[in-house]
Amino acid sequence: MGSNSYDEYLRNFVETVKPDVLSMDHYPLMRPGDDSRSEYLKNLESMRKHSIAAGIPFWNFFHSMPFGDRMDPTEAQIRWMIYASIAHGSKGVLYFCYWTPGKGNGGTGEFPKGGALLTAGGFKTRHYDEARRINTGLERWGPVLMRLSGQGVVRYTTGNPATPLARTGVRSLNRVGSDPESTFLIGSLKHTDGRRAVLLVNHNMAYTAWPTVVFDSEGEVVEISREDGREHPLRDDSPELPGIQLSLGAGDARLFLLPPERK
Repeated sequence: MGSNSYDEYLRNFVETVKPDVLSMDHYPLMRPGDDSRSEYLKNLESMRKHSIAAGIPFWNFFHSMPFGDRMDPTEAQIRWMIYASIAHGSKGVLYFCYWTPGKGNGGTGEFPKGGALLTAGGFKTRHYDEARRINTGLERWGPVLMRLSGQGVVRYTTGNPATPLARTGVRSLNRVGSDPESTFLIGSLKHTDGRRAVLLVNHNMAYTAWPTVVFDSEGEVVEISREDGREHPLRDDSPELPGIQLSLGAGDARLFLLPPERK
């Protein structure tokens, strides 16, 4: 379409095609020494911006099998891709692929390793159960997620005060004791009832993060449970330590609701 950037391409695409839903396939490289997730996040920001401008939802396909130069992803990597997309306001989760295409497992098809959620022969792989676990939590979050609109995402590393946290809903985010510094995605979203939402994502796909978090309205923060989908009071995962600690597994996320922004 003669575009000079992905952002410009999306704008031209939406204006020309006028889709009911904006959806993309982008499978970031996630392997030792080669990590293209920064470009993935830039594209998600463009998707967020242009879907809001057009008044349509955006969805995303997620890499869930080995192919080409893409390694077979771990469950933590799949989680990270999905939660990073939701942090930007995505409303649709799709897997590439659900069923291994063609003769994948026979070594003669386009995907010789096979390894999608189902094999070419229809047998469940480990990715089937991974997707089921992820989807179960998303289904319970769903009634809240469908009422949220993405406002922006900040990538924040503890111990780096140069990154502004203003208007994220988070006042500070710090490591505990001798823990290593950790990186997070802070997704700022707005609920249709006027409340703010924060989706906190552990950017590390190999290690647990256990930060001390201060929200800008700590006494009025609730967490949306992936167990029952209900609002629960903010809970300290390490009550013997000062402040509020939150435990996030590798590539995992937690969803919080805060009062409307005070003017």
